[in-house]
Amino acid sequence: MKALLKFHITTIVLLLFVSTIVLAGNKKSAPEGRYSNANKLYRSGNYAEAGVQFESLVNEGNRNTELFFNLGNCFYKQGDFAKAVLNYERARRISPADEDISYNLKLANTQITDKIEPIPQLFYERWWELFLNIISPTNWSILAILILWMAAVFAILYLFGDTVAKKKSRFIVSALMLVSSIFLFVIAGCSNQRLNNSQQAIVMSMSTYVKSSPDDKSTNLFMLHSGTKINVIEEVSGWKKIKIANGNSGWMKNEDVEKI
Repeated sequence: MKALLKFHITTIVLLLFVSTIVLAGNKKSAPEGRYSNANKLYRSGNYAEAGVQFESLVNEGNRNTELFFNLGNCFYKQGDFAKAVLNYERARRISPADEDISYNLKLANTQITDKIEPIPQLFYERWWELFLNIISPTNWSILAILILWMAAVFAILYLFGDTVAKKKSRFIVSALMLVSSIFLFVIAGCSNQRLNNSQQAIVMSMSTYVKSSPDDKSTNLFMLHSGTKINVIEEVSGWKKIKIANGNSGWMKNEDVEKI
């Protein structure tokens, strides 16, 4: 019976190890040849053609930090700051703690017309957001699986302990790691939910009025310019209800914005 239990635990450990490798390698990367060629074009100063090639890779469904970051750089070099902000934001969603992305995004935002003061966050909301942004949801999951795998290893070591003291210490370590793993899975879920439920977008029109209702003849509330970040609250037949950082809200046409 004890030998059968050891066999099952060892099998679980191996499955956890394999699932970690699969999850870590499940990030879609751009085709290397075309991606490399686009980088060469960028380094030679041909930002327009490099941007076309990077964008074609994105349109084919490729999603990774470097691709969005490099595409943002191409648009920045060409002076298209709205599309630069859009792609830096997309890159930051995948790698929220990347300092280069944050720096370039900050530079691009200095070129945006609208300077909107955000409503101050409560301190615990700010801390929670910073905590979730330390790493991406995928990396939170990988970390949780790794710790769960280590918990299983200590569970096996517990079975092979030859003294009560060793068994007790290994059991405690295994239990603590199991609890930590569950906590990290919860964090990964919260981070992923925050990422997928976010309805943020970037204004792409050079300038456009935000309306009081989804109707061309409705009252103009205020004007927004290209590159401004907004939150989409609702969508109705070709219109989006949006809110900006200072709390003001209204309606914009679908073609005036692009979701991050």
